[in-house]
Amino acid sequence: MKIVLDTNVILSALITQGLSSRVLDICIDKHQLFISGWIIDEVLSKLDAKMHASRKEIARVGAFLDSVFIAAVPDGVMPDVCRDKDDNNILFLAQYVGADLLITGDNDLLSLNTHLKTRVITPRHFMENYYKPD
Repeated sequence: MKIVLDTNVILSALITQGLSSRVLDICIDKHQLFISGWIIDEVLSKLDAKMHASRKEIARVGAFLDSVFIAAVPDGVMPDVCRDKDDNNILFLAQYVGADLLITGDNDLLSLNTHLKTRVITPRHFMENYYKPD
């Protein structure tokens, strides 16, 4: 499957060893993960401003994102459907790559349920409905 992870899921996966971390690991192993420059910038800026991560740590996270995600540069018209206008950037990526799933904890995105052909779900919903242990 083609999957987009929202910034909050990526940050949670990097900071804690909880549900989001497990989702990220599964997606790396079994699916195609897509990311845009906008999401990378948001992740790295939040690590700097809110988590006070060191420059070395931020660079390490940037390299990790580059290694496990497929970078895409969305083209065309950005959607204007989300209550939080910044979240339209996430939808733009999902729309551009034809993502099957957008995994997020953001209620502004979750309230949409779908965007075009992309289902918008929580990490828990992913684990309960899309993860099949080997």
